[in-house]
Amino acid sequence: MPMHLVVTAHTTNGPLSHQRTSPEGALEKAQELEAEGHDRVVITDITGRDYAPPEFDSLFLNPGT
Repeated sequence: MPMHLVVTAHTTNGPLSHQRTSPEGALEKAQELEAEGHDRVVITDITGRDYAPPEFDSLFLNPGT
């Protein structure tokens, strides 16, 4: 079953959001947005909780690292 994740970055033109259906895709998009220099990049899960990309990675993709 696909997940519902929203990746949001704050840009000079306002918030920019992208939907993703996998943790890997969400983290990849978040890292891409950070590399582009966008501020306050977060990944939001279906419960509305926000995660910074490193936190999301350690909780959902690489626990225990």
